Amino acid sequence: MKRREIISFFILILVISFGAYRYFTRSFTETKSQYLMDTIVEISATSQSKNIGSQIDSIYKYIHELENKLNEYNPESYLGKINADTVNTVFPMDPDVYNLLSLADSLYKMTGGAFDPTIKPVWDLWGFNTENPVPPDSLSIKNMLKKVDFSKIKYDSRKLVKPRGMQLTFGAIAKGYILDKAKEYMQAQKLDSGYINCRSSMVFTGYKKPQLVYITHPGKPDDYIASFKVLNQSVSTSGDYQQFFEYNDIRYHHILNPLTGYPVPDVHSVTVLCSSAAWSDGLSTALFLLPPESALSAIKHKPDCEAIIYYSKDDSLVSLKTAGMKDRGLNENL
Repeated sequence: MKRREIISFFILILVISFGAYRYFTRSFTETKSQYLMDTIVEISATSQSKNIGSQIDSIYKYIHELENKLNEYNPESYLGKINADTVNTVFPMDPDVYNLLSLADSLYKMTGGAFDPTIKPVWDLWGFNTENPVPPDSLSIKNMLKKVDFSKIKYDSRKLVKPRGMQLTFGAIAKGYILDKAKEYMQAQKLDSGYINCRSSMVFTGYKKPQLVYITHPGKPDDYIASFKVLNQSVSTSGDYQQFFEYNDIRYHHILNPLTGYPVPDVHSVTVLCSSAAWSDGLSTALFLLPPESALSAIKHKPDCEAIIYYSKDDSLVSLKTAGMKDRGLNENL
């Protein structure tokens, strides 16, 4: 075989090998959206399987099943049944509810009771889910606050004991918990990478490079106030612009102080970055309920978490953040 023929032969082998490598390592990316958990849930994933669309559909199905189970407004769910029960006080425990109660308990203790999942009667009184809500009178709020006290909830892995008339809500942590479970489900399907975005919370998995995340401007919901980078972590934001109503030119948002029964004043947005979406979701609300300086002190108990808080001070919008946010390439536009 002549020299030229040998060189041509090796070039042919290289071309075939490269083509085979590209074929067997090719990947497919797809993004879909569905309305779940009272919001638009976007899932994007990359896989070496052509069935990536079906894989994403199965993730949606899994999320839907968990949502039905944990939805307090579903009369057939665990929470729906125990909240509606006016006779019994002892209930068999559900594993997912036990996990949520344990997280809520940690947040309750971390915030000195500011985070309280028994706030539901007061929250319902405000009528945020009704068509034309109006602020309740102070006497009605005072009476409903008598039903708020998480310390009266007793539970273990086998049973839940609650006083009659007391109700539970996991509205501040259930979405994050479901995202954690959905992320585990994605990983079990051996997807190369992907994210789940449900607006107030996001989870990422499998990325080799950091992803850029934006924080909505609390005073300009169509704009962004900051951006930073995350690598396969979870991000959640609680804001006074996410759910509110106006009455007599006063805005009333949905994040209520369980001690007063009224919306938390002056704080506008809290974003938390954690390895767990349940923790980032819960902490974004828990820190919202505390004075900003106290909030940053509280999050020191979670060294894997970072936070940035936007609040009003002397009629100006200012921010307070953990030191680690600088390492995330934080860029603010106040």
